[in-house]
Amino acid sequence: MKKNLLFVFTMLCALSFFTACSDDDNKKNEPEGAVLLKGTQTYSAEKLSLKYGDSPLLGKAIIFATEDGKTGTIKMEGVFDPSIIEDLLPSKTEQMVSLAPGVVPGEVTTMFNVNLTQDGNKYTFEGTDSNNGREMKYAGTVDSTSMTLAVNVTMPKNDLLGTWNLAPIIPGESAAEANKSQPLTMSWVSSTPIKIDWNWIDPQMPAGTMMEMPVDNVVKLLSSLYASPALAGALESITFQTDGNIVASYKSKGQADWQTSPTNLAQYYIKDNKMFVQLNIDNIIATVMANKGTKASTKAGFVDIINGFASLLSKGVPMNYAIKSDAATISVDQTLLLPLLSLLADETIVTLLLPNIPENYQTAASEVLKQLPEIIKNTTEMNVSLHLVKK
Repeated sequence: MKKNLLFVFTMLCALSFFTACSDDDNKKNEPEGAVLLKGTQTYSAEKLSLKYGDSPLLGKAIIFATEDGKTGTIKMEGVFDPSIIEDLLPSKTEQMVSLAPGVVPGEVTTMFNVNLTQDGNKYTFEGTDSNNGREMKYAGTVDSTSMTLAVNVTMPKNDLLGTWNLAPIIPGESAAEANKSQPLTMSWVSSTPIKIDWNWIDPQMPAGTMMEMPVDNVVKLLSSLYASPALAGALESITFQTDGNIVASYKSKGQADWQTSPTNLAQYYIKDNKMFVQLNIDNIIATVMANKGTKASTKAGFVDIINGFASLLSKGVPMNYAIKSDAATISVDQTLLLPLLSLLADETIVTLLLPNIPENYQTAASEVLKQLPEIIKNTTEMNVSLHLVKK
């Protein structure tokens, strides 16, 4: 009997020992304190304070996930906020990820792992993520209600880096020659001529004096007489920054001094020997509204434009570029221009466009817009080029 009791006592001691060891092992695997945000959380709009460089970056969403409170994943993406065009979308709560560029130029989404440090009721994290030839330093905090995140990106080196002045206007003996020495040049070859009223060009001529002209002659004339001088009066230089931002030195109408545009309005990246320009719509609209002090007005029908050119909004507008010595040419051709111009044949778009044209040009613009479908149909060449010189 004593032997049996001794055996039972020995077994109980052994079980207690193994249980204690097991508890110690489990405690070693547990994080210090409770896991604050186990699972996946999404932060956007007022729940997210995101900075790219030193400036706020709007219209983005951050998806944060952790299971153990020690490590986590962060996914950054763009979100087209429907509240800025609340009249356009069928659902005012609908989010349209494909319509917005991501946080890092050239990346519609960016995902990386982070090490977490618990600080009271929040986590902090910081580190460096390298991918696609770029380096991104990040730091932030996150809790159950909000996230702050700052990223500083260095993009791969490219030949456009630095500041470029607008090429000067060098008048030629003819419109064709002048078009070769302008900051902005245009060409448009179509077998369908354009019908114009001489009164549109020279108010001294009687209205109704119609004539046909090759489209290419007309656009070259408009470029040299109007477009290039207007551009030269509004734009001094463009700077392509190392973080992918495009910053311009510009002058608004009625202002005497040049001013620098805010960062995070437009960004760029180089891929497959092309330059892609991404527009941060939320930042642009916020800047316009701040400058004007009014709410941006919108119209239904614009949503068709957005949906039709979703890839241009998310991945960026593809542009050709060439650099020779200290001169650069950035251009777009018919591949991009023709689909955009085709929108001008839409009655809804025309209705939106005409009120923004000076009243004395509205008749001429209306008549030209009516001719566009046939001209576009027979177009064989089209190009718009911006010419820059290294500062």
